[in-house]
Amino acid sequence: MRPVGDARGESGGPVPRWWLWATSLTVALAAGTWLWTEALHLSPTPLERYVAERAAALDTGEPVTEQVLADLARDKLAVRAGEGAFARNCARCHGAGAEGNIGPNLTDDFWIGGGAALDIYQTILRGRDGKGMPSWGLLLGTADCKQLAAYVVTLRGANRPGKAPQGARWSPAPPAK
Repeated sequence: MRPVGDARGESGGPVPRWWLWATSLTVALAAGTWLWTEALHLSPTPLERYVAERAAALDTGEPVTEQVLADLARDKLAVRAGEGAFARNCARCHGAGAEGNIGPNLTDDFWIGGGAALDIYQTILRGRDGKGMPSWGLLLGTADCKQLAAYVVTLRGANRPGKAPQGARWSPAPPAK
């Protein structure tokens, strides 16, 4: 008579070969999936896809106004997308924290082309001839330029230490009556 628990496979005998192959295949597929989606960032995350879809929805063709940019500056996802665009395209000249490098400090109250949200958007979109600021409109598109402007608007007045002030002091216009 066999002892209890000594039925097939429970006695500590060798594991069936098919089980080893199935386990190895599962581990390899899981590692490959993780590597493809997370480590190599070849596939956008669901949040990145959502932000890209929202950016595409911003490209409506309607005129860009101070109000549109102010609304975007209050939208956390739009600002986050603008921050990513800034890190990819602008940090080289303006510094990682927008404190200024080759380009001016974007966190102080001094602006070369005007510090209003619409001025910032136009500068990003069209660039500044003779100032070294390239036009980003064709490369990024209007939606990304809007998000980038919204991000820069949130930096305005943070006064991070960096490059000396350039341009004229900007202060918000008083509200219209």
